[in-house]
Amino acid sequence: MDAKFINPFLIAFTGVMPQVGFVNIVRGKICSKEQFVDSLGVSVQVGVKSQSDGNIVFNMSEQTAKKISSVMMMGTVINTIDDMAKSAVCELFNMVVSHASTSLNKEGFMVKVNPPVFLQENTKIQVCNSTYIAIEMIVDNCPVEMSIGLNAG
Repeated sequence: MDAKFINPFLIAFTGVMPQVGFVNIVRGKICSKEQFVDSLGVSVQVGVKSQSDGNIVFNMSEQTAKKISSVMMMGTVINTIDDMAKSAVCELFNMVVSHASTSLNKEGFMVKVNPPVFLQENTKIQVCNSTYIAIEMIVDNCPVEMSIGLNAG
């Protein structure tokens, strides 16, 4: 996958996270994977359509999801992932994908973002129909795997 499709997501991730209260955002390993991602416990899948179809999947442990929802809800202690916590996690990653899609649209690559889907089960999630790029992001010591699978046309 061309870097011109990956970089907007990296820039959006590192730009949005500090805006909502995260301090330390570090990029970890980047690798190519085939079609499916194994859930780490909690995943948020954001579909993209238009010139490109595919998915962006944010994959993390339940503990990381609790930390993210806590920060999104101004420090509220999160003991269980209820509907409010799910909504907070989805909103954050929707913001990341929306920022990235705005950048892609400015470059002439039209992308429409679907509403995020919160998945809390150990399952395989189809990212795209071929290979995708998985990027480990460490957010305040909490790992999040961002999988980007766009079938560019």
